[in-house]
Amino acid sequence: MALISRTLFALVFLILSGLGSQQASFAFDLDTAEQAVKNGQFTTVIPALESFAPKNETEELRRLWLLGVANARAGRAKAAVGPLSKLVAKVPASPVFRLELASALMAARQDTRARYHLEQVLGTNLPPAVRARVQSQINRLEKPKNWQGYLRFALVPESNAARRTQAETVNFGGLDFNLSPGARAQAANGVELGFGFAALPIIGERTRARFGADVQARLFDGRAPDDVIVRANAALLHFGAPGKQLTAEAFATERWLAGSSYSRSSGVGFGYGRTLGSRTQIKFAAQHEWISYTQANYDVRRTAANVQLAYAATGQMRLRAGARIESRSSGYTPAAGVGKGISVGGDYTFAGGLRMGLDLSYDLNDYDGIDPLFGLQRSDRKTSATVQLTNQNWNFRGFAPVLKIGIERQSSTIILNSYRNVSTNIGITRSF
Repeated sequence: MALISRTLFALVFLILSGLGSQQASFAFDLDTAEQAVKNGQFTTVIPALESFAPKNETEELRRLWLLGVANARAGRAKAAVGPLSKLVAKVPASPVFRLELASALMAARQDTRARYHLEQVLGTNLPPAVRARVQSQINRLEKPKNWQGYLRFALVPESNAARRTQAETVNFGGLDFNLSPGARAQAANGVELGFGFAALPIIGERTRARFGADVQARLFDGRAPDDVIVRANAALLHFGAPGKQLTAEAFATERWLAGSSYSRSSGVGFGYGRTLGSRTQIKFAAQHEWISYTQANYDVRRTAANVQLAYAATGQMRLRAGARIESRSSGYTPAAGVGKGISVGGDYTFAGGLRMGLDLSYDLNDYDGIDPLFGLQRSDRKTSATVQLTNQNWNFRGFAPVLKIGIERQSSTIILNSYRNVSTNIGITRSF
């Protein structure tokens, strides 16, 4: 028995000594750790890299790279995402780091994040063969899964959530009337909910159907009306040559305002997108919609078109611009008219992982008829600016936090349609 005890003690001592010598060979020697990764000794080197204490920033970058690669090559894609995300946050201009992160994200089935990093890489100077491979990966991600979905929740305090006028009086027929406080601008707190689901059965080599439903709700504390929109659609998606996509859909929506039915609509839409060169994407969309306003008891036919352009300026910056035009016809002439708008914006990723987006827009809406109450032809001019902040390293179980701050101002020939609003949107979102 004593012999067995001494033998077991000696065996445990040898095992622990061996483990200690292996850890020491990796924990304080990144060159040896790199060689181990090259030799496929992933499971041995990962614990050593996790416990390694870098002496400077260069060693930390190297440790993160080796740890991410070792986890990825060991088939631990989710574990690889963490160190690689930190690495990209520290050196956002490196296409090599982004490509490795995108590969890990795709293996972890986080396709939305993977596509973002692949598109950022297109803004760098890549060899033609690498650029072609990156574009091919983006094209594969464009072909959707058999189903898609998303969830969104946000707190939305706003200075004027109901978009009411700040004027205290209005003039009818030369007489001034005071507006009650409830009819004027006032702050409100609310929540914003969004969720959707779509099935995408395959009906051809490059063609899919899409059957989906979406619910968007903005619920307030009584100082602004609740706003709920439900949308259902059926569509065909065709994927042509690399970077090309054609969409045709039929849809129906219903909107409730303050708990009562506000409008119903149905229509058809068409979309086309493609890549131009190596860094530019362009998308066209057109829509024809029949809208019935149930409370006001009139109908509108709306035809609209828009174009959007996105350009990868660098590995850290993406720029975008858009334009829209619409025509409205109705038997109720004050609702008929035309609308036009332009928008510009972009995203920039800072060292550390912070990503900031800025969007500016200007819209003009002119109406044909004379308003029966004010005796004027309505014409609106609206400007808006939105800043969005997120961080590529902030992610919990697939949910990413987002902060948006928006400023909106509309001037109108009819005072009741002039307003200002400042909104804050603090939320989380997830696509799956």
